Amino acid sequence: MDITISVSDKAVENIRVRAEENGKAVNDFIEEFVEENFANGTDEKPERKHNLLAFAGMFNSGKTDTSERMQELLYEADLDPAEGFSIR
Repeated sequence: MDITISVSDKAVENIRVRAEENGKAVNDFIEEFVEENFANGTDEKPERKHNLLAFAGMFNSGKTDTSERMQELLYEADLDPAEGFSIR
C-alpha cells in the first residue's frame, strides 16, 4: 500500500540526515520507522520519556547526610564568611 504524507522542509531534511546516518535510502528508513513504531497492531502509544529525565540523578553524590552535616561541611575548610566562596 502506498501512502502519501506532507511534512515540512525541515522534517524532510531531518529524515534525509537520519537515513544517511543509518546508511539507508529514505524510503527504506521511513518504512522501517513505521513498522517499528506503528505496525504492532495495538492502540498503545509508544512510551515517550520526558526530556528532563536525562538529568535525573546527574548531580547525586550518593551522600545522604549533607543536610545533617551542613555546619561541618561549610566550615571545615576554615573559610572566612566575609570572603564568601571566592577562588584565590
